[in-house]
Amino acid sequence: MAKKSFSNDLLRDLHSESLLTDIVPQVEESTTLSALNTIELDRLSSCEAVIEKGLNTFVEVGNALFEIRNNKLYRDKFTTFESYCRDRWNLKRQRAYELMDAAAVVNTLSEISDKNEQDSQASIVVPTKESHAAALSKVPEEFRSEVWEKALEKNQSPGKVITAKMIDNIAKELGNISIDVSPEIEERKGLVKQIREKVKKAKLDQILVEIKGEFLIENDLVSVWQSLNQDSSEITETYKAYISLGQAEELGLIRKA
Repeated sequence: MAKKSFSNDLLRDLHSESLLTDIVPQVEESTTLSALNTIELDRLSSCEAVIEKGLNTFVEVGNALFEIRNNKLYRDKFTTFESYCRDRWNLKRQRAYELMDAAAVVNTLSEISDKNEQDSQASIVVPTKESHAAALSKVPEEFRSEVWEKALEKNQSPGKVITAKMIDNIAKELGNISIDVSPEIEERKGLVKQIREKVKKAKLDQILVEIKGEFLIENDLVSVWQSLNQDSSEITETYKAYISLGQAEELGLIRKA
């Protein structure tokens, strides 16, 4: 199965909030490499087929990633779930966990809706947008159903459309529910803000971008790179080269905001 990439831009994530989890190193749970049995291989194949359909189906993809992580279905080739997401799908750690969290919210609300139907109560329309599920994932679990029902009620009013901000505001209004924003996230946001402010003022040759040999080899760019840089050095997977932000922009590796 060919490796699927979800990003056409090598450094696009430099301008996104996913950078938050890269500022502070994350501990990855390591698993010993071992062969999967027939049942596990079948489940891995089914999960990866779901993921390969694309990230628009966030519930299915989140559930598939959850099963792969919990059952360590990545362990025949990868020692950590994070390296599996990164190398198999070009998916950053934070993005994978966002999808799993959003899917978990929808699953919980679906269970409540099913229970309501069994008890002859009105069922709940579950979120169909990832942004809504992501906003609900920040609300304490015991209040999510109530917050979502209030959002659905407001959605019935003319000119009212459910947004992530609406969900946040409802959560705050209902008994002063606090949105779950950990001190670590706040600290990372502050660190990222400092970096971005300085980068805006930096000269384009003051910050370097690393080009790895494994990227050049994987994308058949070895001869192109050697010709471009008039470099006859042997390029292996451990090869590293550094270019300035100005050069990275010229090569189209950075998307301007």
